[in-house]
Amino acid sequence: MTSRYDFSFSNKVIKAINTKIIGKNIYHFRTIDSTNLYAKTLVKKGIPEGTVVIADTQMKGRGRKERIWDSPPGGLWFSVILYPNIHPDQAMLITMTAAVSIAEAVKKVTDLNPEIKWPNDIIIKGKKLCGILTELESEMNLIKYVVIGIGINVNNKINADLLKIAISINELKGIDISCTDLFHEILKKFDYYYQQFISKKYGDIRKIWFSFSKIIGKKVKIQEDGNILSGKVYDIDENGYLILYTSKGKVRITNGDIKYL
Repeated sequence: MTSRYDFSFSNKVIKAINTKIIGKNIYHFRTIDSTNLYAKTLVKKGIPEGTVVIADTQMKGRGRKERIWDSPPGGLWFSVILYPNIHPDQAMLITMTAAVSIAEAVKKVTDLNPEIKWPNDIIIKGKKLCGILTELESEMNLIKYVVIGIGINVNNKINADLLKIAISINELKGIDISCTDLFHEILKKFDYYYQQFISKKYGDIRKIWFSFSKIIGKKVKIQEDGNILSGKVYDIDENGYLILYTSKGKVRITNGDIKYL
């Protein structure tokens, strides 16, 4: 269930950011079930690339594996619609592009030093500040669309049962910061890096991703679909997948929950 979106907010944001692709169309809701779910309904209507759906609160926010994503007032909860002309094997590069954009924006607006944790988190002091949910539909050799869901703990209160694993910018800074300023900056960064992406400058994005990641050489445990692998991170390959050095040799990991050892 959704409320009517606020056109005045949308127009204000569009005039403020002056982007080429990301954020040219913005749908703002006070409350929504899920920005990703609503974005998918817009895709079916042929909405332009770069359209953003943002909500003050989500009633059914989701993370990976259908995990509940708490989305109370005070945070940033939004989705971006993209139509990249890429092979499905390159989907992780879209997540990397979003992560770089968010990390740079958080650093610029807050002076904090975020870290990108493979495959889809932004962390500070070992706790999750932001999660990225990449959902897509593809044919055999081509992605038809991608919806990037982004959830950032800004000024919102963290639930007591999540305090050990999650953190907010407010907690780190001791003050509220402007969600609008951070939102604007993320869209501007994402717009810039997505243009780099469609120009196939994947190596440049990958290089910046590494500047925010400390994963190479770390001992980790990865769990996916009941399987557990342990080893040392050897590399992140050209498509954004993790190369793990295990007792049985190198293994390419395309997804999974990662824990530093």
